[in-house]
Amino acid sequence: MSLRHIAHRDDLELVAVRVYDEGKAGRDVSEIYGGETRGVATTADRGAVIAEDADVVLYMGKVETDLQGCFADVCDLLASGKNVIATGSRFVHPDSLHRSLGDSIRAACEKGQSSFLGLGLYPGYIAETLAPVLSRLTQSTDRIDVREVLSYATYASTDLMFSTMGFGHAPDDQTPLLANTDYAAAAWVGSATVLASALGLTIQGIEGFRHVATTPRELTVAAGTIPAGTVAAMRFGVVADCGGTEIAVEHITRMADDIAPDWPAEEGYEIAYRGSPNMRCHLLIGDEGVEDHAELGCLATAMHAINAIPRVVAAEPGLYDLSTIPDFVGRF
Repeated sequence: MSLRHIAHRDDLELVAVRVYDEGKAGRDVSEIYGGETRGVATTADRGAVIAEDADVVLYMGKVETDLQGCFADVCDLLASGKNVIATGSRFVHPDSLHRSLGDSIRAACEKGQSSFLGLGLYPGYIAETLAPVLSRLTQSTDRIDVREVLSYATYASTDLMFSTMGFGHAPDDQTPLLANTDYAAAAWVGSATVLASALGLTIQGIEGFRHVATTPRELTVAAGTIPAGTVAAMRFGVVADCGGTEIAVEHITRMADDIAPDWPAEEGYEIAYRGSPNMRCHLLIGDEGVEDHAELGCLATAMHAINAIPRVVAAEPGLYDLSTIPDFVGRF
């Protein structure tokens, strides 16, 4: 989606595309996104991309499954003098995972005189950008809830759905990455941290949680088959204690509408302030019942990264998050 849009922007010039499948290397980039020939060949050569002359890199590597490798990529790109905008939960606020990750990016930015921004949709926009704006309407609040409810039945990545998230596994199977509550919760620590920072709050403690629900029947979804009795819905996130105000950030996903009926079921993104006044804001991306919310969420993520390019390129060198980068808007 990013490639398709960049190819038609008159203010952006695509100079390189890295692929991770050797079978895709050497092809015209148009074969990746399905469009007119662009004259830019894909490459699986990491070093060639790092050596390329470019102003900015949109980095969309799988940081959820290769934390060290992806951070190494980003740091080498920054040190080479290229600004980087990265999607992926672990990039939203690197310091909240481990100070050393943030320090490595800051050092690379200093070396290359470059800037870094991590963003996305959820995480990477709803809690970090939209929720703070709503605070302008409040007198006081003792809890802020930010929630994503999304069906992954149409998400075709078998590796992500099964090996990483744990769908189709027994509830007590510790093999999937997200079976580890701390690892699952880490996806949202950055969101809670950026939101707290934007509101001038200090997190005094943070706790993660992960709950799963099983299916009573076999399900066939885009990623494969989910046997009866295995995980078909999950709810995970964090609750941050900010000393008088709690911030809760969570993700709920199910592979069929009737699984875990006691959990919130309205698809979309919700922000709720409990205080004076009480507020509830619900965002739905795509027409309900007509468009695929998961697919359009990917488009929204792609556009968030692309629309950030002018602001990041113009920024002073350094590590930014969505509470510290100046505001920016879309270009139509």
